[in-house]
Amino acid sequence: MNEQAATLPLENFIQAVQSQLDKAQSAMAMKARNLNLPLTFAIKDITLDLRAHVEFARSEIRIRPASSADTQASVFHLVFAAITRPMIEENATALADDPEARSIDDLKDDSLTEENRRQLEWIGVRTVDKLKELNAKGAVSAIGRVTGLPVERLRQALERASAPSIDHVLPVTRASDDDADQPQFLRVRGHNLMSDAATGRAVPRVLVGGQAVAVVKASDRELLLAPQPHQWAGELSIASPGAQAATLSFDLTPFAPASSDAAPVQSTTGESMSSGDKQ
Repeated sequence: MNEQAATLPLENFIQAVQSQLDKAQSAMAMKARNLNLPLTFAIKDITLDLRAHVEFARSEIRIRPASSADTQASVFHLVFAAITRPMIEENATALADDPEARSIDDLKDDSLTEENRRQLEWIGVRTVDKLKELNAKGAVSAIGRVTGLPVERLRQALERASAPSIDHVLPVTRASDDDADQPQFLRVRGHNLMSDAATGRAVPRVLVGGQAVAVVKASDRELLLAPQPHQWAGELSIASPGAQAATLSFDLTPFAPASSDAAPVQSTTGESMSSGDKQ
């Protein structure tokens, strides 16, 4: 076993202890609540002295347990204390309330290295949305001072984080009781699909193969499109004012309606789109 494999991150050790304590607590709760048996003891605090060698690699503290005869090891004095629910709510930080929130690790480009991303996580910036939120509050310079990151590098990362991106394009399944004359839709999922404008959130311009597509419904992470029969394959382009267009090639021809079934659809921009409309 190599030396790197023999070590483990310090937080992994703490989380392993926590997991086992949680299991013990769950077992005691089951005994008291479900089996109606009395609890004969309770655990309040646990103190551990961990003797280990400490290594620091790639912004991560790693430990390697020491043997009983090893006198050169460091000693970690760990105390696991009982806490109450109010204490948890006051001190715990949600990593991402939104399950679809993008991790800060998604900004894997030349502007933010792995070391930079770890520095942001240390100050609580674990998601792209949190970084954008701080930028909206004018806190980029403060982040740079705290982390030591160049402000220009942070601005480049924010610029990439704010650009629209497309995750996937899927057909919307028509229900059995839907009107046969109702147009068929495409659902586009992604991020930053709408942009800020003076009048509020702006609906993006959507093209397939260079031709405009009706946008029936729009949000920052989802667009509902009503394409014409010939627009169920090609290059999808989503462009917001002042931002670079996001593109994705797709082919959903098997789900396309017959040409005779196509009907004009009113887009959110007020334009009536038909199969003859071109850019």
